[in-house]
Amino acid sequence: MKTYDHVIVGGGIIGASIAYHLACEDAGSVLLLERNELASAASSRAAGLILQVSTNTAKTALIRRTCSTIQTLSEELGEDVGFHAVGSLRLAASEARVRDLEDMAAEAECHGIPFEWLRAEDAEARVPWLDISNLSKVGFLPTDGYVDPYLLSMAYARAAGTRGVELRPRAAVEDIIVSDGAVAGVTTATERIECGSVIDAAGAWAALLSARAGFPLPMAPVRSHYWITKPDPAYGGDHPVVTMPDAGAYTRPDVGGLLLGIQERHSATFDARDLPGDPNEFSPTVGDAHWDRLAEAAAGVGRFFPGIHEAQFANYIAGLSAYTPDGKIVLGPVPNVRGFLAAAGCCGSGIALSAGIGAAIADLALGRDARFDIDAFRPDRFGTVDPFSLEFRDRCAASRANKSRGAKPAGPTV
Repeated sequence: MKTYDHVIVGGGIIGASIAYHLACEDAGSVLLLERNELASAASSRAAGLILQVSTNTAKTALIRRTCSTIQTLSEELGEDVGFHAVGSLRLAASEARVRDLEDMAAEAECHGIPFEWLRAEDAEARVPWLDISNLSKVGFLPTDGYVDPYLLSMAYARAAGTRGVELRPRAAVEDIIVSDGAVAGVTTATERIECGSVIDAAGAWAALLSARAGFPLPMAPVRSHYWITKPDPAYGGDHPVVTMPDAGAYTRPDVGGLLLGIQERHSATFDARDLPGDPNEFSPTVGDAHWDRLAEAAAGVGRFFPGIHEAQFANYIAGLSAYTPDGKIVLGPVPNVRGFLAAAGCCGSGIALSAGIGAAIADLALGRDARFDIDAFRPDRFGTVDPFSLEFRDRCAASRANKSRGAKPAGPTV
């Protein structure tokens, strides 16, 4: 039986980032356990947007950390980690979204993030397919962009490995060992592993893992999805990411085509207890209903992207994001179990938040205060919940539906 200082459960981008940040802090022996292959679930299916400012202002500092870490990893590994610095256009076509955009401009200034107000004509010059007739205001953040999520995940993992972290795929954790109110280790099918801290970065399965320690995390698996068109010169090549909160949609370039994501009116949710251990054995498409969701969104998206009505969508990608009722992540100590830390419920922003989450968890695992203000992300902010119930899952679905529309999601009950 081997003993480690820290065990990370989950080998997606969050777990890999935590491993890297612990290694950077000389945190002792670190083991990362992943039951499948590294970055084989949500991390490899994400759209990879890196948008530094949102209406959820608590996230900004964490995303800023990711932006700086992308550059650090590229230099450390001597290779491209897949970041496309195309900037982002934020569109506002209603008074409510104009107010949101003005708040974002103030948040960007507060954090020293470049922000420009653009004339509608200048936005059209950057994005040739854009219909500017409905726009009230347009903001441009030139240092935003998007990243290949698999490349970034594996960059964290490789950098962690070179610093001494043990990466162990195909090793499923079956239980958390708790002794006298504190974490003592984990068990797999073949061994007992003792450790001083356990970090739950198990993605859509994180609440299942934490429930074994007596506190199911307040999050539920919710379908996230996007469509990709066939390559077409009309889409303007490597243009900025475009967010359309009035339509609950976004786009980014994708190999000569256009990737389109939408927030549907009521996202499909799943009981984490029913999910198979291997994501390749499960599809969140829910039959062919996803094409209906695209059709429902077409009118709203068409106000800004009229070409949607003639676009040829060649690919559909669906995955599971873990959402909370208030749209904020789950980050910090799990109640009543010393040494057990949660890094989950990323609400569709796990790629952008990855380095910030990794740095914060490294601080906590080493007994320090987190370098960011993470109080809004406390795992116990909703009290005790049943994250597997349909009522709770519906609250999480509503949170995803309102993600980019500025609506106030359901807050904590305590």
